[in-house]
Amino acid sequence: MKIVPMLSALLLASIAMAQPQGGGTKTTAPAGTARAAAAAAAAATASAATTGVIRDCPACPEMVVVPAGTFTLGTSASATEVDLERGEAPPQPVTIARAFALGRYEVSVAEFRAFVDATQYAATGDCRVASGGGWIRLPDHGWQDPGFAGPPAENEPVVCTSWDDAKAYADWLAKTTGQHYRLPSETEWEYAARGGTTTPRYFGDRDSDEATLLSVACDYANVYDASAVLELGFQEPNARCSDGHTYVAPVGSFKPNAFDLYDMIGNAREWVQDCYTATYTGRPLDGRAWEWAGGCELRGVRGGSWASRPSAARAAARGGELQNLRQSDLGFRVARDL
Repeated sequence: MKIVPMLSALLLASIAMAQPQGGGTKTTAPAGTARAAAAAAAAATASAATTGVIRDCPACPEMVVVPAGTFTLGTSASATEVDLERGEAPPQPVTIARAFALGRYEVSVAEFRAFVDATQYAATGDCRVASGGGWIRLPDHGWQDPGFAGPPAENEPVVCTSWDDAKAYADWLAKTTGQHYRLPSETEWEYAARGGTTTPRYFGDRDSDEATLLSVACDYANVYDASAVLELGFQEPNARCSDGHTYVAPVGSFKPNAFDLYDMIGNAREWVQDCYTATYTGRPLDGRAWEWAGGCELRGVRGGSWASRPSAARAAARGGELQNLRQSDLGFRVARDL
């Protein structure tokens, strides 16, 4: 496993210092499993100290330790690629005071299936799928049949999952392991997606935008590209390259960023914990999620997908969806406090 140089030096200190963030309370495992959970946590911490990867149980996702740090959230209003209507500008300075863990990959079909089998959770039906150059809602399609050419592979990202589904999965992981699993905040997500870079994408500046004649995006991300145009027929610009995947690709198919995180751009859009508004004004600038006591009209979505034009597949690109929406390009990854 590739270790980020600055990460390997900080792992032990970060793990020792880290406390829960995001305003949540740690979930306590049942008394009968507390000793086993503690032993598993100790083993996971030891593994993180040597490899940078945590895995709390055989069915749990691999988690990468993301070090504390500072970064600039959002995009300058004068940037070539910026979506002013969705509140990317003005940029805001953010401090991530404590390390946290984030899923190395998007949650896979196999990982979500383990949750459904263990809990009998109902997460089927009423998914919006790509059809005829647009999207249609089909009540008989869901995470096990998201409207692709065939059934999803076990190692593909699970899609057709709502924010509620993603939250239920994270809560199950927390109960199963005794660790504080959750969805990442929007600021944590962008910090992790940038991987220490300041460019629109962690793989470059002006080499993957919509004016680029030959994009490098297909080495790093599964987006709406030349290979998808004929089949999908979306009336929007495409990346001028071919990644070989019309719909989702198996997790980890493309190059990771400097934090060893895969598919932060493209493949599936990802839910975050925050309520969504088209401005950063008033939000916490310390990594916490922005939520309201009365609930959210929309929840934040990040990262772009196999259906995203280049301008929507950037670290700073953001959007919001109804939290009960299921769509065949919409999945998630989880975070974990250390």
